[in-house]
Amino acid sequence: MKQIIVDTSTSKSSLILINNDNPVYEKFWESKNNHSKDLYENFLILRKEIENIGDVDYITVLLGPGGFNSIRVGISFVLGIASSYNINILGIPSHFVQAINSIMKKQEIISVIPCGKNKWSWAKFASGSFEPEKVGLISDFSDLDSNKFNGEILIEGKEITRDYKKLILSSEVMKKNKGFTKPADVVPIYAKGPSISKPKVPYKKLNI
Repeated sequence: MKQIIVDTSTSKSSLILINNDNPVYEKFWESKNNHSKDLYENFLILRKEIENIGDVDYITVLLGPGGFNSIRVGISFVLGIASSYNINILGIPSHFVQAINSIMKKQEIISVIPCGKNKWSWAKFASGSFEPEKVGLISDFSDLDSNKFNGEILIEGKEITRDYKKLILSSEVMKKNKGFTKPADVVPIYAKGPSISKPKVPYKKLNI
């Protein structure tokens, strides 16, 4: 079974091609506001590893939370490829991927993901539940009354925490328990709304 995994939910992006649970192509990179360009260029390299993209059984994409624009880049890319080649899609929350090992062990864990402007999204998983028990948004880790963290922002040396093993396991577990995701349901998960200011008044009304 062939699977492509796309993760552009944060600056730590990844693109992986899996064949029968074995990674054929792995690319992890730090994206500096160039998610579209970086993803496209890396996909061209991945493309050389498979004769027909239509042979891919399904594409997994991380839905966020994370960067407001970066999430949409990955989702839009996957929707375009999947619809063009009639490939199944599996959408997975990023917090689920980070917490998957603890979820499988039925251990309590708090996943932490940067989502821009010195804010971090967190999700607390307990008793092996697929759905987080609590979620929130913080600007200071002391706001969380727990030392059971799992998040890329806490990893020294900027290591990738959502490695291919976690990504593969997460997709297998999600597919087995919830099945593939309908294209209409492949939507971004945002930790906060966009920062959109009120439009400026184009002109002042004159009282004549």
